[in-house]
Amino acid sequence: MIKPLKRAFSIVRNTVLAAVIFEPENKKFSVISERYPRVVNFIALLFCIYIFFLLFLITNIIINTSTIGSFILSARTERIEYQPESIAPPRIAFHDATFHWDELSTEEFDPLAPSSSESKSIALRGSGSVQIQGHAHIIFSRIGKGALHIQIKSTNPIIVYNEKDERIHSLPSAVDVVMSDLPSLLNQGISWKYNLDGPLIVGRVPTYGVQQLSGLLLEGEIQMIARQLLSGNHYKVDPYKLQLGDEIQFTPQSPRTSGLLTFDADRGLKVVAIVEAQSATV
Repeated sequence: MIKPLKRAFSIVRNTVLAAVIFEPENKKFSVISERYPRVVNFIALLFCIYIFFLLFLITNIIINTSTIGSFILSARTERIEYQPESIAPPRIAFHDATFHWDELSTEEFDPLAPSSSESKSIALRGSGSVQIQGHAHIIFSRIGKGALHIQIKSTNPIIVYNEKDERIHSLPSAVDVVMSDLPSLLNQGISWKYNLDGPLIVGRVPTYGVQQLSGLLLEGEIQMIARQLLSGNHYKVDPYKLQLGDEIQFTPQSPRTSGLLTFDADRGLKVVAIVEAQSATV
């Protein structure tokens, strides 16, 4: 380990002597190098320290610029599309909810006949929870001050538990959960919330078709947390106000996200999330 360091120092010293001291037109530098070798070694040492500091500074800047930043999103919206990262995400609580799903017909298969399905529903009074198994896609929507719709599409059946944590139903992998009496829930002081642990799509851009009824972003703000190039310390940028109908796109498209979803007596849904992404476009 010592020999390579000595060899490197010798190369740097010779470079300094060749570039600075041994100039043919200035012989007094040659005299200095012969009479004062320690001074030359000290100059070479300072040059090594300078090169090391310069490389360290460049490396630090590259690391800080390549590190993914964070965004704090706080919004009120009528629609949220959500993909849990876990195959066993937290249960979704419900109170006085109705479950809707389509069940394929059990009649004899006829390849010439159109596919048929039967719509079914079940109403459950009281409190309970829904357990999702496998990869899932969930859409939370609440238009105005209306009912809360939770559309779930999973790769496995959906399990329903009552307030005593007893398994009471096993439903198909695609279910629409509707909680209609939200004012009564709020008047009882019951707080509904759901922890988020996956990428989100908040709101939709208004269009001229039926899609404009799918829910819009109402209001909110987004704030970036960045890192300084030299020190690496974090600092907050002034928040950007979100307006009605805005759409947010993050880079990469499915960034790591964690947050909380809830609702109150006002319109739509409230979401607060921390998104780890390189950039955000509104």
